[in-house]
Amino acid sequence: MRHLFFLFLTVTLFSCNNNNALCDCVEAGEEVNRISASFFDRTPTQAGKDSLVQAKKHRDEICAPFQEMMPKELHKKAAECESLEFTGELK
Repeated sequence: MRHLFFLFLTVTLFSCNNNNALCDCVEAGEEVNRISASFFDRTPTQAGKDSLVQAKKHRDEICAPFQEMMPKELHKKAAECESLEFTGELK
């Protein structure tokens, strides 16, 4: 459990280096996906479940401002995020 928490904290701290909150939201979502995918490769444990719950809570807090955002504004913010490879056009 401590190892997973340390890993989560490390990823979170590195994601704070950019100024775009949408980038942080995407990175938090990727962390949730990574933890979820790990359950396919191993027997789920309470520590793993706790890590997933914590990661989802963190993601939901970071992503809350974007839940009601209009698509054009999201598209503009996504274009500012270097970690996103977004090529779609919004009309």
